[in-house]
Amino acid sequence: MSKISKVIGVAAFAVAFGVWGVVFLMFRNTALTMFPGGGYEVYALTDNAAGGYSTSDLTVGDSSIAAHINVRSGKAYPYAGIGFNLMSLNHRPSGYFDFSRFDSVAVVVAAGRMRTVTFRIMTNDPVYSRAGAYLTYRPLEVQLPVGASFAELKASLVDFKNKEWWLVAQGLDKDDGLSYFYNSAVFEVFNGESTLRGIPDDIELKSIRMWGENRDFQKGMFFAAGLLVFLLAGFVTFWVRASKAKQNPLQPKMEMAAKLLKTTDKSVAEIAIAVGEKSPSQFEGDFKKIYGKKPLDYRRENV
Repeated sequence: MSKISKVIGVAAFAVAFGVWGVVFLMFRNTALTMFPGGGYEVYALTDNAAGGYSTSDLTVGDSSIAAHINVRSGKAYPYAGIGFNLMSLNHRPSGYFDFSRFDSVAVVVAAGRMRTVTFRIMTNDPVYSRAGAYLTYRPLEVQLPVGASFAELKASLVDFKNKEWWLVAQGLDKDDGLSYFYNSAVFEVFNGESTLRGIPDDIELKSIRMWGENRDFQKGMFFAAGLLVFLLAGFVTFWVRASKAKQNPLQPKMEMAAKLLKTTDKSVAEIAIAVGEKSPSQFEGDFKKIYGKKPLDYRRENV
């Protein structure tokens, strides 16, 4: 291998690994903004479908959504707030939303009197849910403290827990730990459990975003890295072998001599002539340089 070939090879691998690193750092994470600009249907969330009497009046703008709510008694867990239909994108029906692609969700939100706010993801459970039947979806919730000033509230997906009342309604004695985030139907922001009943309150949000590791992309990149390492190992092996061959010009002749010693009865002098050595004594010296022993000793050990 020529010096120019070595330089070109090393430069090519350096560039390849550099490009790999840049691409990996740029795209290893994934993110999505649900609002503003996400295109998902927004609706006024109330507990009316579950037999409650709470109300929610929405004011939807391009950069914020405000809900004037009144959480009223009448059911065990009354709620009112803002909902996002994840199965309606840009006014067209879509499939279930895959929340499992993300690790966390962040909502920029402010409230009036309430001191806690609830985030809820409703998922389609293949056993207990019926497609399109809101009350049969599996509710996973997390409550966070909220204030009168806008703040970004963050929650990891592992913080969302199944509600005990839903588990009991399905006849489950304990939390089964299932979530089905890949079958998400709605995302909701509503009052915390300590919100005062019968007193008007407000929720206003400015953004909802999710982010996480782009796992499929990372798998592909790790495969590409493995392939690059494999090719680099092959290049280095070829380089080393070529260098050894160049450093030991006797190697090919001595390999031929070793083969003749093992497969024929020719004398040392005859083999020396066959491989182009000047004399038997020089042949013996060259052979010992490569194999560490004299030709006849090599023959005795290998025949």
